[in-house]
Amino acid sequence: MALKFRSCKFELLGLEEGRWTILFIGDTEEIAVTEANRRLAQGKLKAVRVMAVRTVLNAFPSGTLIFEKTAPEVVKPSILREAPDGTPLCSAPEDLYGPQSRRAIGLILRDYLTRQQISPTELLHGATHLRRLQDTGAMLQAALHKAATLQSKITGQNTRARIADLDRYVDVVAQKARDFQAASRKWSVPLNGDAAGLSAAVERLVGPEGHDHAFHSLMTVRLAGIRTLGGKLEEVMRLATPDTPWRLQEMLGGIAADLLRFPDVIQDLFGNQRSLSDFLVALIDLLRDPAAVAARIEAETKVPTSMGLLARLLADERLPEGREVLVEWLTTELASEHPLNRHDPKGEAQELARVAGALNAGGAMVGGEAVEQALATRRLIQRQQTLRGQGLHMIADSLKKD
Repeated sequence: MALKFRSCKFELLGLEEGRWTILFIGDTEEIAVTEANRRLAQGKLKAVRVMAVRTVLNAFPSGTLIFEKTAPEVVKPSILREAPDGTPLCSAPEDLYGPQSRRAIGLILRDYLTRQQISPTELLHGATHLRRLQDTGAMLQAALHKAATLQSKITGQNTRARIADLDRYVDVVAQKARDFQAASRKWSVPLNGDAAGLSAAVERLVGPEGHDHAFHSLMTVRLAGIRTLGGKLEEVMRLATPDTPWRLQEMLGGIAADLLRFPDVIQDLFGNQRSLSDFLVALIDLLRDPAAVAARIEAETKVPTSMGLLARLLADERLPEGREVLVEWLTTELASEHPLNRHDPKGEAQELARVAGALNAGGAMVGGEAVEQALATRRLIQRQQTLRGQGLHMIADSLKKD
């Protein structure tokens, strides 16, 4: 006579200080495994196991190991960058999708995302990408700690409580990505068409309310076949045609802005520059008169290029978020202590005058007040370096920004 199962539960066991302890009991394997990964990511456990415990009539319960995982090695702090100024306060999981949140994610996790060759948008909408990050454990917790340290000053929470909030938001976003992945397996949506066609197919399947998340998620699937960040940027820009509805252009522009934050992408766009001042002047030219840059590139190359596509989008004002990123690159590099021409240290004053002239050409400063402040910072740095070169260190240290 066959044994009849009365019930099946899934027990999560954690290894801490050499002892296995039951931490959680779930009704499904998926819930238990998700909880196991979450507990392991908190950094307190050495390993986790999930056991399927089946109870049958007239017999002792039997357990089967279905999942086991050990904690990853502790991540070196140098892999993560500091949370940037302006890191937004997230009050709900949906806030993680916003432009400022993606900016923070892109800057804090820049090295990790570069190794994975994905943008923040792809990370947030790709179930596989999120699972891989969650599986790193210590890295995710360290990244949340950096963001929580800034946000807790606004909320009044202690850092640990804020981390717990952010951790829950990440879990919600990850579950949403998994739900989309499961649902989309039943779809038959061509990914190689234009953005408007993809959008229309998505809206028929999920309705207007689910359109934006599904569109970003399918774009993530589409971009998965492109191995480089620069290649992904070019693909996104090709989709943002003048005929593309503005709503979709904004969404594509957000992905493009994410990708423009990577140094490798900027390097690919501008090529090898002789000096930092040459790069700044080229960037200023692009921001001041993108139409002229686009026309020059089209005349020189005769074939579409990434820089030509970028310049044309900027000229048509179809990339506002991307323009903000480029202005941020301008202010950051201008205000840095990197030499404007490392091959000619004595010519820094002349190089700065050249950059300032490009910024003020036409009577209006490119980038407005933020760039003006960055220029003032660079002039201060230059004065301090000159004084230190003369041995006047105390005077240099006493100088304040105007």
